[in-house]
Amino acid sequence: MRNATDLFFDAFANQNRFRILVALRDREMCAGELQKELNIEQTNLSHDLRCLLNCRFVNVRKDGRKRIYSINDETKDLVDEVTRHVKRYEKYLRKCGILKEEKNGRI
Repeated sequence: MRNATDLFFDAFANQNRFRILVALRDREMCAGELQKELNIEQTNLSHDLRCLLNCRFVNVRKDGRKRIYSINDETKDLVDEVTRHVKRYEKYLRKCGILKEEKNGRI
């Protein structure tokens, strides 16, 4: 059985899911708005939103026929901290040879 930390990073570190969380950082959006803003295929967006909902990173409410998504406060704080950390360490992340090798499938 996988541990909770591995599961957390499977959900949170997925690039599209993190982009969704960042987009929801400043305002609520429906799926159509997210799809347009992030240029994610509808099926992938639906899959990622279901994961984020199941993990309780986002909330949803109905507004007529629309489903409006929002990020929860704890996740918003975490996204803010990760974003600050990425900016602070960007030059080191870009220089990391191990990350380059992993991306190229050498490790």
